[in-house]
Amino acid sequence: MRRQRWRKRHWLATACRGRTYELLLALCLLVLGSFAVPSLAWVGSLGYSLLAIVLSQLLVSNQGRRSWRDRSYQVLGVVALVSQLVWLFTPLRLSSSGVPLVLSWSLLVGWSVIRLMERLATEAKVTRSVLMGAAAGYVLIGLTAGLVMSAVETIQPNSFEPLESPLPALFGANSNVLETAPYFGHINYYAFVCLTTLGFGDITPTLPLARMLSVVTSVAGPLYLATVMGVLIGRYTSEMNRQQAAGVQSEPGDPSAGEPKP
Repeated sequence: MRRQRWRKRHWLATACRGRTYELLLALCLLVLGSFAVPSLAWVGSLGYSLLAIVLSQLLVSNQGRRSWRDRSYQVLGVVALVSQLVWLFTPLRLSSSGVPLVLSWSLLVGWSVIRLMERLATEAKVTRSVLMGAAAGYVLIGLTAGLVMSAVETIQPNSFEPLESPLPALFGANSNVLETAPYFGHINYYAFVCLTTLGFGDITPTLPLARMLSVVTSVAGPLYLATVMGVLIGRYTSEMNRQQAAGVQSEPGDPSAGEPKP
């Protein structure tokens, strides 16, 4: 009876993990795709809010009683959500409103990627859901880099050139950040250029903070790929070894297969 309950609980936990990976990837692709259509860029801006909710609520331990780390992680998700909404609806002249966003989202996604890799490392098999979770983590890093770089552009105009900056001169100092959402599609494009280490050179960071963010993004992309690929390959190899060992033990030609144990 206990074994059946354990199997049922394990199956439910595995199914919930798979749904988490799929939902996270779907939201990341929605935000990423919205920046390809300037008129729908506001959807991507608000989509970040859904990402914060998903990260803080679903990417936690499956235990009934959550640890203080899980609770701290959820509080950080709420802080990131509030800071992002405040930044979106703040006039451009209040440039300091982007500072809480830069700090909270950098911490949230950095912690989320670590938790995601830890969860991927505990998966018994490399399934489609696991691959979707690995892809979601990579896209999430790029989207977060784009969001943080966009906030830096509002804090320090002309951080990235050539763009139609400064923002206050382009849209007006009383315009809020959400109204300028199509403008940030260029910066999100630059963030993924850094993440993939392509380096086209059409957009250049000109200020020290922008340059440092570019360096961090360029290092985070290959580092994530190397770590996740190592985890996935290790899991796949272990699974293949178990299958081969099980096949060898069950071979009909094995003379010791039918011998009774003493």
